[in-house]
Amino acid sequence: MEKRIKFITICLMLIGTLLFAGCNEANPDKVLSESDKTEIKKMLANMDGKVDILLFTSESGCFSCSKTETLMKEFDQLSDKISLKVYDTEKNKDLAIKYNIELVPAIVVIGKEDYGIKHYGFPGGKEFNPLIEAVIDSSREKPNASEEIAKKISTIKGPVEVKIFVTPTCPYCPDMVRVANAYAIVSDKISTVTIMSNEFEEYSQKYKITAVPTTIINDSFRKEGKIEIEEFINYLVVTS
Repeated sequence: MEKRIKFITICLMLIGTLLFAGCNEANPDKVLSESDKTEIKKMLANMDGKVDILLFTSESGCFSCSKTETLMKEFDQLSDKISLKVYDTEKNKDLAIKYNIELVPAIVVIGKEDYGIKHYGFPGGKEFNPLIEAVIDSSREKPNASEEIAKKISTIKGPVEVKIFVTPTCPYCPDMVRVANAYAIVSDKISTVTIMSNEFEEYSQKYKITAVPTTIINDSFRKEGKIEIEEFINYLVVTS
């Protein structure tokens, strides 16, 4: 699985930081340029099955809801295997509760099953690549971890929620998100939440975020910076 992660990472680098500015300079009403769409279509051709993307917004006001909705609608048009559903948290309270939506905009990725992958905020800059990868991987059968990693994962006692605080320009954040999402797909006990800390100042202050990436597991363990895979798995086991 680790080799596949590295391969897709290299492919996704072709897209670069296409959302760095959060807009399409040629058309302010759009987010993706035509060249962006061409590259993303190539990546999405690697999907096997269908993936639902649930986008939660709020009519009562949201910093990046409109821009995120524009992006996800454009993204939805790039593959017939993607189905975007947009919900208002006030009008769809039951769904918001079901998916434990704390912030908006919120993006939930559901593939062959609900792997517990969620993203808060506009996925701009370097953070769009891990989201694309999560969509592709969610469309496939569960990958197999190495024998050693699989043994460690099997010792996780209970549900583990991994929160990763990131920013659009953080060079190490995408790799941390990518690893966490990959293992959320491997194990039913792991779920991930990516938070754009630049958008949610109060939420970030609640968790005392002073650097990115910051990884918080089950609201108890925290570590700043990139975490290597084996170390990450060890933290999951201990915190569970």
